[in-house]
Amino acid sequence: MHGSMMYEVARQRIADQRRTAVKDGEARVSRAAARARRAKNKATEPIATPAIPDYAHELLAAAARDSVPAPRQEPGRGRARAGR
Repeated sequence: MHGSMMYEVARQRIADQRRTAVKDGEARVSRAAARARRAKNKATEPIATPAIPDYAHELLAAAARDSVPAPRQEPGRGRARAGR
């Protein structure tokens, strides 16, 4: 008697798991559809491009402003020797 009862409980659990899996699959599909709609809506927005300077001095000024500073000189520690 207990064996068949355990079998029925296991069968019900498997059926519940399958129902949950189907429901999760449907939810996953609807989420994917919503993501696709949002991506489509975002794609229609105009793309902003950076302004390109008209004159060379503007281009060079921007390059000088964004350049990397020179390394600073640090005091040494005694005399320098070649490694051995």
